[in-house]
Amino acid sequence: MADWHTVRYDPDYPEKLDEEIVPLCDAMNAIGFVTNSSCSGHGVDWPSVWFTHEDDTVVEHLARRIMVSEIDSKRAHSTVFSKHIVAEGYNWNLKIILNDVYGDTPRSEGLKKAINAIDWVTLSIEEV
Repeated sequence: MADWHTVRYDPDYPEKLDEEIVPLCDAMNAIGFVTNSSCSGHGVDWPSVWFTHEDDTVVEHLARRIMVSEIDSKRAHSTVFSKHIVAEGYNWNLKIILNDVYGDTPRSEGLKKAINAIDWVTLSIEEV
């Protein structure tokens, strides 16, 4: 896996980032998280960003802040953080669950709703 700078800025890097998820990854990296995998969901799945951070309390603080904001604003999505054991330690996953996107939701509509949710979570992170 290449470093974030290479993945984000090298036009010759073979694994391009989904352009819809780039702002969220940028926001997370800007406040000290190290993103290592991401997907916008492509209108058929939920957006997700995998990342690492050395201090669980920092991740928990961010997660609670976003969750409270979503509840207070009655968002049509829920952001879920989960911690996973990997061979070399732990990875965290931020997944945006789209509460109003279903199997029969047209792909273009699903992607539009995903982008709106990604933008909202990105703004929440930038306000930290």
